[in-house]
Amino acid sequence: MANGQGIANNNSLGGDDQTHIALGKALLEEIRDFAAVKWPEEACGLLIAAIDTPNRIDRVVFARNVAEDPLTTFEIDPQTLIEAHRTARQKREQVVGCFHSHPNGKALPSPTDRARADENGFLWLIIATEHNRAGDSGLYRIIHQSTADAAEQSELRYFRRCQIIDR
Repeated sequence: MANGQGIANNNSLGGDDQTHIALGKALLEEIRDFAAVKWPEEACGLLIAAIDTPNRIDRVVFARNVAEDPLTTFEIDPQTLIEAHRTARQKREQVVGCFHSHPNGKALPSPTDRARADENGFLWLIIATEHNRAGDSGLYRIIHQSTADAAEQSELRYFRRCQIIDR
């Protein structure tokens, strides 16, 4: 069941394995440190996993934020994105998600995040930053569902909260 902000709680999902994502503490700390250094801008990058273990993040690719206003949004450098996908294919890996920071100190998906969450199943790691330090973090999986009303042919998008487990 969603909480009114477009985020589903784990309790309503029967504990399926799509909500438990392995991410080592050291790797998470690297991401948090990167986000803190980039404050007050939004930091960003990609989450990479082996093809056969997509729920275990093995590495990250740090990216330059090329957004027009990096203080309020992020856009991963297109060249970094292309290179990350190419390298992942060569290593039998895949880009399974992205991370970015919220310099406002909130680790929740914003309305902009929801509007831009195009790829069903993609992970979004959000790191709250404030005054050159990283605070809370939240990991979410974007879920797309078609509505029952075929006349509308609309699609609901929401973020499913995931639990980070140390690998």
